[in-house]
Amino acid sequence: MIDAITIFTNGGVVLWSYCFIKLKGDPINQLIKTVLLEERTGESVVRLDPYNVKWKLVNELELVFVVVYQGIQNLLYIDALLDSVKTAFIEHIGGKVNLSCRKVAFEAKFMKILQDCETKAKEIKRTTVMRSFCETKKGKAATKKDSKKKAGGGGAKGEEEEEEEGDDDDGTTHNGNGGKGDDHGDDKQQQGTDGMSKEAIMAENRKKMMARIKGGGKKGSADTGKQDKGQEGGEGDSPQEGKKGKKKAPRFWSEQKVTSQNMRALDYSLKGKDEEGVDTGKPVAVGAVDRSAYIDDDAEMEMDEADDNDDPLASDEEEEEEGDSGTKAASGAIGGLFKRLTDSVQNITGNKVLTDEDINTVLVDFKTNLMAKNVATDIAEKLAQSVKTSLIGQRTERFTTVRATVKKALTEAVQRILTPKKSVDVLRAALEAKAQGRVYSIVFLGVNGVGKSTNLAKVCYYLKHKGGLKVMIAACDTFRAGAVEQLRTHARCLEVDLFERGYGKDAAFIAKEAIQTAGNEGYDVVLIDTAGRMQDNEPLMRALAKLVAVNNPNLILFVGEALVGNDAVDQLQKFNQCLVDMSHTSKVRTIDGILLTKFDTVDDKVGAALSMVYITGQPVIFVGTGQKYTHLRKLNVNTVVKALLG
Repeated sequence: MIDAITIFTNGGVVLWSYCFIKLKGDPINQLIKTVLLEERTGESVVRLDPYNVKWKLVNELELVFVVVYQGIQNLLYIDALLDSVKTAFIEHIGGKVNLSCRKVAFEAKFMKILQDCETKAKEIKRTTVMRSFCETKKGKAATKKDSKKKAGGGGAKGEEEEEEEGDDDDGTTHNGNGGKGDDHGDDKQQQGTDGMSKEAIMAENRKKMMARIKGGGKKGSADTGKQDKGQEGGEGDSPQEGKKGKKKAPRFWSEQKVTSQNMRALDYSLKGKDEEGVDTGKPVAVGAVDRSAYIDDDAEMEMDEADDNDDPLASDEEEEEEGDSGTKAASGAIGGLFKRLTDSVQNITGNKVLTDEDINTVLVDFKTNLMAKNVATDIAEKLAQSVKTSLIGQRTERFTTVRATVKKALTEAVQRILTPKKSVDVLRAALEAKAQGRVYSIVFLGVNGVGKSTNLAKVCYYLKHKGGLKVMIAACDTFRAGAVEQLRTHARCLEVDLFERGYGKDAAFIAKEAIQTAGNEGYDVVLIDTAGRMQDNEPLMRALAKLVAVNNPNLILFVGEALVGNDAVDQLQKFNQCLVDMSHTSKVRTIDGILLTKFDTVDDKVGAALSMVYITGQPVIFVGTGQKYTHLRKLNVNTVVKALLG
């Protein structure tokens, strides 16, 4: 049973909605924010705890049909329901969307559609009842045999047939000796056993068996005479022994002089053979050999008597069919040519209805280009599928090609993904926290070697010189040798304080102590450095989840390389998952933003930014463009879009 169904336009106007129970939260708005606006419509179902949400787009009318349900439902049932509701609703409103559609009465039709879909689903789930033994062939045969015994009828013949023959389930009939039944043998046996009792039949069969044992034959005594006669006839010499054997002439392939005589002797292509397959040495006509091998005499005579047509064996009906097929092929070719010409003209003039084939032809090139620009393969596939879903059924604009239409939709989709949905001004957030008397804390996390410590120093320089904030650096990388010394050098260059407790200590409690010290001594911002760790290192990932859970920082920044490709998906997914699964508090935190390093080394291969934002739904807050403290920039969305699709 579904929980709710809603029909609304792309602009967010709800045309009709029906709820069976009160929903927890607002899954429809959550779907719009996290899926529809984030270009994730390539997937038709999403899990929004505790609900599953499935939707269907109608691009011609700019409508969205959404079903909300719990648990594991039959997807075929949900798909059928959405299709039926879509068809019925479009027919109900007359195929046009206007203001009057908001007052539509659709409950009665919907209830009938829902009832029909549930009935069909129950019929599909209904399992076949297992047959009883009496309903099988063996069971029927056994029942028939028992009924005959009770009735006392059937005679010796019926008893013999029941005992000597049986029908298996596959319909194969076996005789009493275990072999397959033979019609001729059964007739002989029936003729020989008519009017005989069961004991007499058994005695006769025993005699035949003893005769076969003594004579060494496999057949009964009735065939003994035939066997003896065959043995007597075979005592003489065989017919082959009476014939004179012809010796095969030896062949000499080497150590001979190359003469015309030897060459003719070795040329067997034009020499015939006798009945025994021995070469006769006489030449045979090549045409005669070919005709005798491939054409019978009768067929040859029939062909000689046939009319002089191209195909003398073809009938009038076949000729008519060939003519019809030729006409159809010609008309099909003309129709296909007309369709191609129409598509070509509409591709230039516009007003062409986009089909799946049209979009796929163009999307393949764009998808390949995105992957060449370092976009992860899965992300490129999902983005292309989402764009295709949003374009199918729409018409191109006037004097706009299909390629231009698809490129425009793809550009808008990438812009929507990269555009931040919330404020990414870290300086403003830190100043607001200072005004409220709170310490603003930022945690930097990521894999090994991406530049966390260096970019932490850049952010420190930015907050100190742009906002005049008092910054403290907390050295919580107690695992890597030289990590504390590196931060001590940065702190001395930046003229800020460093909070450190050496190596081998618990990073979570070092960060907690640093935040407490900063609050007591009047610091505005605490930048927490963490050890680099691979996403599959469970002990270090568990320690990171503990640090976040204990200190609850204001901002969690994932530091990633702009050089990374497909691995960006795995890194972000596992870092986010570990923060959720390994947290021991009810308030779960995930990554809040991304700091992209080494952005100056990738030229136009900026696809990592798109991959990371698509996976997390969080914006890129900073990009590192060099080695100096001032080489820190904010992401320019238009520049990235131009690099990806320009």
